[in-house]
Amino acid sequence: AVLGDPSVDAVFVVTRHSSHAELTRRALLAGKAVFVEKPLALTEDELAGVLAAVEESGNDRLQVGFNRRFAPLLREAGKRFGARTGPASVRYLVNAGRLEHGSWYLQQGTEGSRFAGEGGHFIDTVSWLLGADPISVYARATLGNEDLHIVLGYPDGSTATVSYVTTGPAGFPKETLDLVADGRALRLDDFVRAAVYDGRRGRWVSSRLPKARDKGQNAELAAFVKAVRTGGPMPVPLQSLVATTAATLAVRTALAGGAPVTLAGVR
Repeated sequence: AVLGDPSVDAVFVVTRHSSHAELTRRALLAGKAVFVEKPLALTEDELAGVLAAVEESGNDRLQVGFNRRFAPLLREAGKRFGARTGPASVRYLVNAGRLEHGSWYLQQGTEGSRFAGEGGHFIDTVSWLLGADPISVYARATLGNEDLHIVLGYPDGSTATVSYVTTGPAGFPKETLDLVADGRALRLDDFVRAAVYDGRRGRWVSSRLPKARDKGQNAELAAFVKAVRTGGPMPVPLQSLVATTAATLAVRTALAGGAPVTLAGVR
């Protein structure tokens, strides 16, 4: 009924992971702008189906819920860091924690792994910071795949390590990120405080957020709604959404093969 209603301009897909790709595909074919929560797809075939719908319909009005690139502290820190001239090294620690018994996130057979469902957040954040899409993915895991370590390679030689761990303490910050390049360093402390260290300009430290963490959800939604209302470009290019999704899916292949995976389309 929603997809067939001509008065509906945009559709939000906020269902469980296993239905994201199919509902997105159908909404695109119906000519709607689509905001789909991560993940966009759980398999390469699902991702291909979404792209086939874009090609068939000519409708590329798609946004995936990768909100961290819209976080005000991270954006301010990125501006303070400035443009790079050389490759960067990034370390992103995600203290994901344990899930409660019975959580649907544990239904890997139907809803995919935890990293397949959430990992796109962190890959997208790194790619936005580096201004490029990854070209290779390597992954290792501890016994039982409880803690994952993903190494992403980028075209300019930049390297990012995303550690997605479930064995950390509950009181430790969920997300801490460090970027180092050109004699400068950027540090993000769980979207509450950020800092930039520059050997020439000294150190900048943000004030602590007065209320709570802002991971960019409000700004992301505002950007999507503005794009729909004005007909302007989507907040994130389709190529970037696809590259992040492909890199997230490649983690499973890299774990199984024990070798780096070169992403499709990379020469």
